[in-house]
Amino acid sequence: MTEDTARGVAVVTGAGRNLGRAMALALAEAGHAVVVNTRADLAAAEAVAKEAEAYGVPARAVAADVTDPAQVERLMARAAELGPLRVLVNNAAVRTRIPAAELTFDDWRRALDITLDGAFRCVRAALPALRASGRGRIVNIIGGNALRGDPDRVHVSAAKHGLVGLTLALAEACAGDGITVNAVSPGHLNAPTEAETARNRAEVAAAVAFLASPRAAGVTGEVVSVGPRRPGPRRP
Repeated sequence: MTEDTARGVAVVTGAGRNLGRAMALALAEAGHAVVVNTRADLAAAEAVAKEAEAYGVPARAVAADVTDPAQVERLMARAAELGPLRVLVNNAAVRTRIPAAELTFDDWRRALDITLDGAFRCVRAALPALRASGRGRIVNIIGGNALRGDPDRVHVSAAKHGLVGLTLALAEACAGDGITVNAVSPGHLNAPTEAETARNRAEVAAAVAFLASPRAAGVTGEVVSVGPRRPGPRRP
Protein backbone atom coordinates (compact mmCIF):
# COMPACT_ATOMS: atom_id res chain seq x y z
CA MET A 1 0.00 0.00 0.00
CA THR A 2 1.49 3.37 -1.04
CA GLU A 3 1.40 6.60 0.91
CA ASP A 4 -1.09 7.93 -1.65
CA THR A 5 -3.63 5.26 -0.80
CA ALA A 6 -2.85 4.64 2.87
CA ARG A 7 -4.64 6.67 5.50
CA GLY A 8 -1.55 7.21 7.62
CA VAL A 9 -0.62 5.72 10.96
CA ALA A 10 -3.06 5.08 13.80
CA VAL A 11 -1.84 4.63 17.38
CA VAL A 12 -4.19 2.74 19.69
CA THR A 13 -3.24 2.63 23.36
CA GLY A 14 -4.21 -0.39 25.44
CA ALA A 15 -4.71 -2.39 22.26
CA GLY A 16 -3.38 -5.82 23.19
CA ARG A 17 -6.78 -7.39 23.78
CA ASN A 18 -10.57 -7.00 23.89
CA LEU A 19 -11.91 -3.65 22.66
CA GLY A 20 -8.44 -2.24 21.97
CA ARG A 21 -7.69 -5.17 19.70
CA ALA A 22 -11.01 -4.76 17.87
CA MET A 23 -10.32 -1.05 17.26
CA ALA A 24 -6.78 -1.67 16.00
CA LEU A 25 -8.04 -4.29 13.54
CA ALA A 26 -10.91 -2.06 12.35
CA LEU A 27 -8.44 0.74 11.64
CA ALA A 28 -6.14 -1.66 9.81
CA GLU A 29 -9.06 -2.90 7.72
CA ALA A 30 -9.83 0.73 6.85
CA GLY A 31 -6.30 1.17 5.50
CA HIS A 32 -4.33 2.62 8.40
CA ALA A 33 -0.91 1.43 9.40
CA VAL A 34 -1.37 0.48 13.04
CA VAL A 35 0.70 0.81 16.19
CA VAL A 36 -0.61 -1.60 18.81
CA ASN A 37 0.34 -0.24 22.23
CA THR A 38 0.47 -2.25 25.42
CA ARG A 39 1.88 -1.48 28.84
CA ALA A 40 3.50 -4.87 29.45
CA ASP A 41 2.02 -7.77 27.43
CA LEU A 42 4.12 -7.38 24.30
CA ALA A 43 3.36 -10.90 23.10
CA ALA A 44 -0.38 -10.14 23.00
CA ALA A 45 0.23 -6.86 21.16
CA GLU A 46 2.48 -8.59 18.64
CA ALA A 47 -0.30 -11.09 17.95
CA VAL A 48 -2.71 -8.23 17.25
CA ALA A 49 -0.15 -6.53 15.00
CA LYS A 50 0.20 -9.75 13.02
CA GLU A 51 -3.58 -9.89 12.59
CA ALA A 52 -3.54 -6.28 11.40
CA GLU A 53 -0.89 -7.01 8.79
CA ALA A 54 -3.29 -9.49 7.20
CA TYR A 55 -5.20 -6.44 5.92
CA GLY A 56 -2.15 -5.45 3.87
CA VAL A 57 -0.95 -2.61 6.09
CA PRO A 58 2.19 -2.22 8.19
CA ALA A 59 1.69 -2.84 11.90
CA ARG A 60 3.91 -2.69 14.94
CA ALA A 61 3.56 -3.62 18.61
CA VAL A 62 5.10 -1.14 21.03
CA ALA A 63 5.30 -1.56 24.80
CA ALA A 64 4.96 1.83 26.48
CA ASP A 65 3.47 2.91 29.79
CA VAL A 66 1.26 5.99 29.27
CA THR A 67 2.12 7.19 32.79
CA ASP A 68 5.73 7.74 31.69
CA PRO A 69 6.25 10.79 29.41
CA ALA A 70 9.53 9.42 28.03
CA GLN A 71 7.89 6.15 27.03
CA VAL A 72 5.01 8.03 25.39
CA GLU A 73 7.47 10.09 23.34
CA ARG A 74 9.18 6.85 22.28
CA LEU A 75 5.79 5.38 21.30
CA MET A 76 5.11 8.30 18.96
CA ALA A 77 8.64 8.13 17.55
CA ARG A 78 8.14 4.45 16.73
CA ALA A 79 4.83 5.31 15.07
CA ALA A 80 6.56 7.93 12.90
CA GLU A 81 8.82 5.20 11.51
CA LEU A 82 5.76 3.70 9.79
CA GLY A 83 4.61 6.95 8.19
CA PRO A 84 2.68 10.14 9.00
CA LEU A 85 0.71 9.93 12.24
CA ARG A 86 -2.93 10.78 11.60
CA VAL A 87 -4.95 8.98 14.28
CA LEU A 88 -4.63 8.68 18.05
CA VAL A 89 -7.06 6.48 19.98
CA ASN A 90 -6.78 6.91 23.75
CA ASN A 91 -8.02 3.61 25.13
CA ALA A 92 -5.60 2.80 27.98
CA ALA A 93 -7.51 2.90 31.25
CA VAL A 94 -8.04 1.52 34.73
CA ARG A 95 -11.28 -0.45 35.09
CA THR A 96 -10.98 -1.93 38.58
CA ARG A 97 -14.06 -2.31 40.77
CA ILE A 98 -13.60 -0.97 44.31
CA PRO A 99 -16.46 -0.07 46.68
CA ALA A 100 -16.47 3.65 47.42
CA ALA A 101 -15.90 3.10 51.14
CA GLU A 102 -12.72 1.14 50.36
CA LEU A 103 -11.36 3.48 47.71
CA THR A 104 -7.95 4.88 48.60
CA PHE A 105 -6.27 8.01 47.32
CA ASP A 106 -3.69 5.80 45.60
CA ASP A 107 -6.53 4.02 43.75
CA TRP A 108 -7.94 7.41 42.78
CA ARG A 109 -4.61 8.78 41.55
CA ARG A 110 -3.80 5.62 39.57
CA ALA A 111 -7.09 5.85 37.67
CA LEU A 112 -6.46 9.47 36.78
CA ASP A 113 -2.78 8.92 35.99
CA ILE A 114 -3.49 6.19 33.44
CA THR A 115 -6.88 7.17 32.02
CA LEU A 116 -6.89 10.97 32.00
CA ASP A 117 -3.27 12.04 32.45
CA GLY A 118 -2.16 9.25 30.12
CA ALA A 119 -4.48 10.52 27.40
CA PHE A 120 -3.10 14.03 27.87
CA ARG A 121 0.49 12.78 27.62
CA CYS A 122 -0.34 10.98 24.38
CA VAL A 123 -2.15 13.99 22.93
CA ARG A 124 0.72 16.29 23.84
CA ALA A 125 3.27 13.97 22.20
CA ALA A 126 1.13 13.39 19.10
CA LEU A 127 -0.03 16.96 18.41
CA PRO A 128 2.96 18.13 16.35
CA ALA A 129 2.55 15.24 13.91
CA LEU A 130 -1.25 15.53 13.82
CA ARG A 131 -0.97 19.25 13.09
CA ALA A 132 1.55 18.58 10.34
CA SER A 133 -0.85 16.14 8.68
CA GLY A 134 -3.59 18.77 8.46
CA ARG A 135 -6.22 16.07 8.99
CA GLY A 136 -5.49 14.51 12.32
CA ARG A 137 -8.00 12.52 14.35
CA ILE A 138 -8.15 12.01 18.12
CA VAL A 139 -10.69 9.58 19.59
CA ASN A 140 -11.02 9.17 23.36
CA ILE A 141 -12.69 6.01 24.64
CA ILE A 142 -14.91 6.63 27.65
CA GLY A 143 -17.82 4.48 28.82
CA GLY A 144 -21.30 4.42 30.23
CA ASN A 145 -19.94 4.83 33.73
CA ALA A 146 -18.56 8.23 32.76
CA LEU A 147 -22.01 9.44 31.75
CA ARG A 148 -24.22 7.91 34.43
CA GLY A 149 -21.84 6.87 37.23
CA ASP A 150 -20.86 3.48 38.60
CA PRO A 151 -21.07 2.91 42.37
CA ASP A 152 -18.08 0.56 42.42
CA ARG A 153 -16.00 2.63 40.00
CA VAL A 154 -16.07 6.14 41.43
CA HIS A 155 -12.41 6.63 40.48
CA VAL A 156 -12.95 5.28 36.97
CA SER A 157 -16.11 7.37 36.44
CA ALA A 158 -14.29 10.53 37.47
CA ALA A 159 -11.32 9.84 35.21
CA LYS A 160 -13.50 8.93 32.24
CA HIS A 161 -15.70 11.98 32.72
CA GLY A 162 -12.52 14.01 32.64
CA LEU A 163 -11.98 12.62 29.14
CA VAL A 164 -15.31 14.13 28.13
CA GLY A 165 -14.09 17.57 29.17
CA LEU A 166 -10.77 16.98 27.43
CA THR A 167 -12.61 15.99 24.26
CA LEU A 168 -14.87 19.05 24.17
CA ALA A 169 -12.16 21.59 24.98
CA LEU A 170 -9.53 20.01 22.74
CA ALA A 171 -11.96 19.94 19.81
CA GLU A 172 -12.24 23.73 20.07
CA ALA A 173 -8.51 24.18 20.60
CA CYS A 174 -7.60 22.08 17.54
CA ALA A 175 -10.31 23.30 15.18
CA GLY A 176 -7.91 25.57 13.33
CA ASP A 177 -5.40 22.78 12.80
CA GLY A 178 -7.68 20.44 10.88
CA ILE A 179 -7.75 18.01 13.82
CA THR A 180 -11.03 16.50 14.94
CA VAL A 181 -11.46 15.32 18.53
CA ASN A 182 -14.31 13.03 19.53
CA ALA A 183 -15.18 10.53 22.24
CA VAL A 184 -16.81 7.13 21.93
CA SER A 185 -18.78 5.75 24.85
CA PRO A 186 -19.14 1.96 24.60
CA GLY A 187 -22.22 0.41 26.10
CA HIS A 188 -22.24 -2.82 28.09
CA LEU A 189 -19.81 -4.84 25.97
CA ASN A 190 -19.77 -8.14 27.84
CA ALA A 191 -22.62 -10.38 26.71
CA PRO A 192 -23.79 -13.93 27.55
CA THR A 193 -21.92 -15.38 24.58
CA GLU A 194 -18.50 -14.72 23.06
CA ALA A 195 -20.14 -14.05 19.70
CA GLU A 196 -22.35 -11.32 21.14
CA THR A 197 -19.42 -9.77 23.00
CA ALA A 198 -17.36 -9.75 19.81
CA ARG A 199 -20.25 -8.14 17.93
CA ASN A 200 -20.57 -5.41 20.57
CA ARG A 201 -16.85 -4.66 20.35
CA ALA A 202 -17.02 -4.62 16.56
CA GLU A 203 -19.77 -2.00 16.64
CA VAL A 204 -17.65 0.28 18.81
CA ALA A 205 -14.60 -0.34 16.63
CA ALA A 206 -16.60 0.55 13.51
CA ALA A 207 -17.60 3.87 15.09
CA VAL A 208 -13.95 4.63 15.86
CA ALA A 209 -12.92 3.75 12.31
CA PHE A 210 -15.60 6.07 10.95
CA LEU A 211 -14.45 8.96 13.14
CA ALA A 212 -10.90 8.36 11.88
CA SER A 213 -12.01 8.43 8.25
CA PRO A 214 -12.21 11.32 5.75
CA ARG A 215 -16.01 11.01 5.87
CA ALA A 216 -15.96 12.30 9.44
CA ALA A 217 -13.96 15.44 8.67
CA GLY A 218 -16.87 17.62 9.81
CA VAL A 219 -17.53 15.71 13.05
CA THR A 220 -15.75 17.07 16.12
CA GLY A 221 -16.49 17.68 19.79
CA GLU A 222 -19.00 14.83 19.88
CA VAL A 223 -19.58 12.08 22.44
CA VAL A 224 -20.90 9.08 20.52
CA SER A 225 -22.66 6.32 22.46
CA VAL A 226 -22.46 2.89 20.85
CA GLY A 227 -23.84 -0.48 21.91
CA PRO A 228 -26.28 -1.79 24.50
CA ARG A 229 -26.81 0.11 27.72
CA ARG A 230 -26.54 -1.57 31.09
CA PRO A 231 -29.75 -0.87 33.08
CA GLY A 232 -29.17 1.79 35.70
CA PRO A 233 -30.24 1.51 39.34
CA ARG A 234 -33.93 1.73 40.01
CA ARG A 235 -35.08 4.95 41.59
CA PRO A 236 -37.94 5.08 44.06
